[in-house]
Amino acid sequence: MRLYVGLFAIVAFIVAVDFLFYVLFMRKNKQKSRLLWATIITSISYIAFWTYLFTTSPKTYGYLEPDNYPLFFLAGAIMIVFYIPRMLSIIIKALLWVPQKLRLLKIKLINMVALSLGALVMLVSISGILIIRFQFRVIEQTIEHASIPASFDNYRIIQISDLHLGTAKNYKSEFTGMVNKINDLNPDIVVFTGDLVNNFATELEGWTPILRQVKAKYGVYAILGNHDYGDYVPWKTPQDKQRNFMDVVTFFDSVNWQLLRNQSISLTSGTDTIILAGVENWGNPPFPRYGNLNQTVPNSKEHPVILLSHDPSHWDEEVIKHPANIFLTLSGHTHGFQFGIRSEKINLSPVSLKYEKWGGLYEYNNRYLYVNIGAGTIGFPGRIGMRPEITLLTLKHLK
Repeated sequence: MRLYVGLFAIVAFIVAVDFLFYVLFMRKNKQKSRLLWATIITSISYIAFWTYLFTTSPKTYGYLEPDNYPLFFLAGAIMIVFYIPRMLSIIIKALLWVPQKLRLLKIKLINMVALSLGALVMLVSISGILIIRFQFRVIEQTIEHASIPASFDNYRIIQISDLHLGTAKNYKSEFTGMVNKINDLNPDIVVFTGDLVNNFATELEGWTPILRQVKAKYGVYAILGNHDYGDYVPWKTPQDKQRNFMDVVTFFDSVNWQLLRNQSISLTSGTDTIILAGVENWGNPPFPRYGNLNQTVPNSKEHPVILLSHDPSHWDEEVIKHPANIFLTLSGHTHGFQFGIRSEKINLSPVSLKYEKWGGLYEYNNRYLYVNIGAGTIGFPGRIGMRPEITLLTLKHLK
């Protein structure tokens, strides 16, 4: 029943938008007959596409399988590119109905404004799919702290996050460009803060030669994100899920990325040490909590700690209260909603309604959190105003 309620809602939205758009913008056109038939045909075709997706994979409404979730993403992209702009045009015309009736604005001007803004949103959406999602941006950030030993002054850390390789399987050359950008920055270490895949280990096919090329002076380190456990799909047996999970885990070995699962290692420079700790995913419901911070971080306060934790909500809930000297936490997860504005002066995204700390640097009680908005995409295969991010963090000893 849940399956068909969802399908009905989508069909109702498509029909309503197409009908209102025709009535408000096409009905008085000289080519109204052709436009009507074009509207009917495209509407029926799109409804048929959604119906096919739902009826051929009834178990995957909310649990997507490897052979169909790219089609769900495509269907969603069509919705964002073609139907959201139409809906926006309808809303704008409805808002200007009163000024029109009062003869403060002419109907031609209203139509031009509504359609122009809708067309602008459509062009921005298309650009987000075809161009912006591959414009990898290097964001440089300096972390100055008294806990950073003098011998780690100017230590360079590259952070990447949320690759979601299942969505990028046809764009390996673009991600090769990301790897080249990383290597050109000559980092001391590279860290990856989770969500390598969407759900399945099969998404990793063909990526080994590319990700193995990520280079750093002292190693590449990684943690798991909520998508890497296979929790969002139904498995025939628990053994199938475990096998998929272990295939994801062993992939990190194949690309020479050291996976930290509630573990820590020592980074040394001269006679000084910084602990690099990697906790398993820890999130607020419905996201899983596999992480154990006490197990991950050493009891001793002798050395400062850099923590890798996929979900930034972990920082507020546990990290800032922990007795260890965790002076810097690196997270991902939010994607910046793949929509908004991310710049030095402006940070705006709808994701802020769910996550107070969703992108950039945050500080509390002399502890820092940096949230990387990710390099990949999921759901909508594009980014609008949220370019994929490579973060270069430079440590500075505060005298």
